[in-house]
Amino acid sequence: MRDLRDEYIGRVVRGKSFADVGGLWGAVNEKVSVAHAYGASALAMIDITPLGQELWHLFESRRQALQLPAVWCISDDVLRLAETASCPQFDVVHCSGLLYHMPDPLRFLQALRKMTREFLVLTSVVTAPCVRNEHGELRLPAAAALFIPALRSQERAILHAYWSRFVGDGALGVTREVTTWRPDDYAPWWWLPTVEALQAMCRAVGFAQQEGGYFWNNNAYVQLLSVQTEVWGDRESGG
Repeated sequence: MRDLRDEYIGRVVRGKSFADVGGLWGAVNEKVSVAHAYGASALAMIDITPLGQELWHLFESRRQALQLPAVWCISDDVLRLAETASCPQFDVVHCSGLLYHMPDPLRFLQALRKMTREFLVLTSVVTAPCVRNEHGELRLPAAAALFIPALRSQERAILHAYWSRFVGDGALGVTREVTTWRPDDYAPWWWLPTVEALQAMCRAVGFAQQEGGYFWNNNAYVQLLSVQTEVWGDRESGG
């Protein structure tokens, strides 16, 4: 089955340094091996999981089984790492499945921008502007992003019925209740942006979309983004 993430990585990574941000989840969803297959010159994995925990051991076992070269393993919170004087930079960065877990998605995108020299392959779950089922209809402007903690009971019921078809009870905050929302907790789903809102957030922090596409029953959207140097407002106004 075609994976747009792999396709985009393959287009831009040959001869370049590559980092996979948050790729330890599930141990087999990493894109380091994909970047290596397409000719990346150097590989890194960045994940908040503390070194020594099982996911790092599983990743190392996978690296050896796939006969990958050495991978620079960085255990850190990307938000903190990006604010250090020694923040590492890579020609190509991949990040999938994290943005909607971030209480402050713009700060997260800024962190990725600081790490990215040339290209970012970014994937996030998204919401359609209209979700309709037996619990009712939820409509929102194309430019909106749903803030999950603010959902009212009917809105939550509509989203619960929709998303449970795809994730069961795996969407904390959507298909499973969160009793206390804390801004330092990255486990819940905090946001469900429309594609338009997601694209605008990326432009606002200094990325330009080269290509993009839906997958996973149109519930996720992946972008191939390049680093831009001009200011979005100047570009939009023609100034």
